[in-house]
Amino acid sequence: KYEASVIIPVWNRAKTISHAIKSVLSQEVDFKFNMIIVDNYSTDGTTEIIKSFAESDDRIVHVIPKRKDLGIGGCWNEAINHPDCGKFAIQLDSDDLYIDNTVIQRVVASFYEQNCAMVVGSYKMVNFKLEEIPPGLIDHKEWTPDNGRNNALRINGLGAPRAFYTPVLREIQVPNVSYGEDYALGLAISRHYQIGRIYDPLYLCRRWDENSDSSLDIVKANTHNFYKDKIRTLEFWARQQVVKEGN
Repeated sequence: KYEASVIIPVWNRAKTISHAIKSVLSQEVDFKFNMIIVDNYSTDGTTEIIKSFAESDDRIVHVIPKRKDLGIGGCWNEAINHPDCGKFAIQLDSDDLYIDNTVIQRVVASFYEQNCAMVVGSYKMVNFKLEEIPPGLIDHKEWTPDNGRNNALRINGLGAPRAFYTPVLREIQVPNVSYGEDYALGLAISRHYQIGRIYDPLYLCRRWDENSDSSLDIVKANTHNFYKDKIRTLEFWARQQVVKEGN
C-alpha cells in the first residue's frame, strides 16, 4: 500500500512537532508514503496539534498506544507493526527536520541501489533556530561498505536519518528503551545484512534545552554509557557465534 512511512514517536513536543510534520508533508516523491506519529500520552497540547494536521491530510496516521509503559523503542514497535506501515520505515525525531524536500526519495532509492536492509544518512547539528552549530556535519565516514559493521562496535552512534526495510525490522523488533535503541538495531541488522550509507547531509538535528539527552547528570550519563557497552558486548558475542557456525 505504501512504499515508505516516516516514523515519529513523540511526547510533549508542542514547540516542535508542527515543524517535523511540515518537513515530511513537503517531501516530493514518485510513490505513496505516509507518516505514523506515535503520540505517547502527551500533556502539553502536542496531541491536539497532531489531530489538527491529521484532519486535513490523510497521509498522517495518529497512533495513541494502549500501553503506557513504552519508551521510544516501544513506540517504534507500535508504528512498524501498524497495518499502514510502508515497505520502508524512516526515522524523524519530533524536534528535528529533513534538510530539504528530496530526503525520502533519496533514502528509498538507496535501498534499491545499495541492496541493503538499513540506510543511514548524515546530519547537521543546528540550534533551535536551525542555525548550524559545531561540530556541523556528522557523516560517520568510518562506516565503510567493507568494514562498517565492525567499526560500528567502536563508535557511539550511527547517524541520521536511519531507515529500515520494514520486514527485517519487524523480525528483530526494537528494544523498548528511550536511549540507544537505534544503535542496538544498527548492530543487530549489520550482523547479517548490508547497511547502506548516504554521506550527504539529509537531516537537521536540533540541539536545545529540551533534548531528551541534554544536561544529563552523571548517574544518567553512566547508565546510558553502560547500556551501549552492554549492547556492544552482546553483539560481539553474537558475531563470534556466527563465525563459529560458519555463517
